[in-house]
Amino acid sequence: MVAPLDKGLTQFGRGIRNSVQVAVNQANSRKALAGWKFEMKAEDDSSDPATGEAAAHRLAADPDVIGVVGTYNSGVAAKVAPVLDTAGLVMISPGNTDPALTLGSDQAQPVRPHANYFRMVAADNVQGPFLAKAAYSDIKARKVAVVSETKAVSKGLADAFSADFTSRGGSVVFTKVVPDGTTDYHDVVPQIAAAHPDLVFFGGEYQVGAQFAKQVSDGGVKVPVMGGDGIKDDAFITTAGPASDGDFASTVGQPFASVPSAKPFLDAYAAAHYAEPPTDFGVYAFDAANAIIASASQALNGKDKVTPAARRAVVGAVQVYSATGASGRVAFDKFGDPVDKVLTLYQVTAGAWKPVKTETSST
Repeated sequence: MVAPLDKGLTQFGRGIRNSVQVAVNQANSRKALAGWKFEMKAEDDSSDPATGEAAAHRLAADPDVIGVVGTYNSGVAAKVAPVLDTAGLVMISPGNTDPALTLGSDQAQPVRPHANYFRMVAADNVQGPFLAKAAYSDIKARKVAVVSETKAVSKGLADAFSADFTSRGGSVVFTKVVPDGTTDYHDVVPQIAAAHPDLVFFGGEYQVGAQFAKQVSDGGVKVPVMGGDGIKDDAFITTAGPASDGDFASTVGQPFASVPSAKPFLDAYAAAHYAEPPTDFGVYAFDAANAIIASASQALNGKDKVTPAARRAVVGAVQVYSATGASGRVAFDKFGDPVDKVLTLYQVTAGAWKPVKTETSST
């Protein structure tokens, strides 16, 4: 059983769940493991660490579970990964970006917290500098204001952006950390305006990022807002309205509709007639599920049940797994990060996110 653990009520979560189902269906169709049938068991973490931890305990206690695809949210992953590690269950996230999940709390002296944890996407220690380079070299900003929510993944991205931007010769002229979920920025906007930035960076997700962008624009700060993958959602544009025009965001991966390796998956997803799109993370969820299925096919070959030893064998097989998937090369370094780290910069143009550039770094 391959179990996706994610936000079942959001578009991201449903796209991840559906993409795992496509992988499971294909595995069973080709009889990936003789005598076995793979099934998907979905759990909803509601983007809440405690809910995710409880779901992880249920999955760990289910003797048929062989691996987990998820979570989308980094804060939830921090609670889920240790539970699954204790149970010897592999966990591959299609969307986590907090560097601490693979490198530990001190990036200068990285220590992998959990050998069972892997991610498919570039973390914020790569995404932040990518955005800083774009801000300095492509947008030609020299002064930036930086505002972020408090949670580690948001502040971490903002800090990584600020450090790289200043290393290039730019100046951070205003910095503010606000409580998670803040939607009223009317006390912050005048301070930003007084600093006269060329660009405003926001560390957070689209639900509050859209409110921030709108209030920045309404407050007379007519420069672009930039953020990470957390704001790259159509709802950001819908909520912020015309104020979002010209804003920037990065996201993991690339525009997969134009990537040849992704076409078979996207065709299969479309043929299944799901109500939701796969989103930017569906391709990664599909590849993550296939990595678990291929590894499980080795670990369970000739066996008639899932054992603790088989679970541990799957973790080991994923560590050395290497294949060309829908997203491109799928392989992991010694910390569980992807060997190929792909990011794309988008800009809101005429009411839609349009790709500006894609970059790949490899380790």
